[in-house]
Amino acid sequence: MALNFVLRSTCRSSAPLFGSLVNAGRLSVPVTRSLVPKVSAPTLLSGSLRHFTATPVRRAAAGGNHSTLWTAEKALSLALLGILPVGLLYPSQVTDAAIAVGVVMHMHWGLEAIVTDYVRPILVGHTVPKICHALLIVVSAATLGGLFYFIHNDIGIANTIRTIWATKTKA
Repeated sequence: MALNFVLRSTCRSSAPLFGSLVNAGRLSVPVTRSLVPKVSAPTLLSGSLRHFTATPVRRAAAGGNHSTLWTAEKALSLALLGILPVGLLYPSQVTDAAIAVGVVMHMHWGLEAIVTDYVRPILVGHTVPKICHALLIVVSAATLGGLFYFIHNDIGIANTIRTIWATKTKA
């Protein structure tokens, strides 16, 4: 009975919307985009009445279709399972470059997800996430450049790992 009174007094302007809810005290709510309308007149529950909407709220920092990126991340992870053993068994500049690109892409996408999840504009403003993403790009580019320099001017990634394993087994 009290619910019937509250609904009648707060929702007079939207009687067609809440007609089935108010009539005879039954609780059958019609499917609409806004379940509780904004009430401009002072009501009994004016301090506790909040606007509710069934439309999704966009909170992601990045836009676009994330399912294709997720598929690419999983494909890269699967490809790394083949690239790493082949690169270690047959060391060359080509396999070392494939390892370097795969590992840096895997690292970049993982850290990008962390930055997107934890450095949200709603929490720290709009400038800090942009700076963090820019720093991530700089770190990823520097890492890839350093690995390419190491591959071209030194013994390479696979031979370095093989040398470390050889010294560990002798000791």
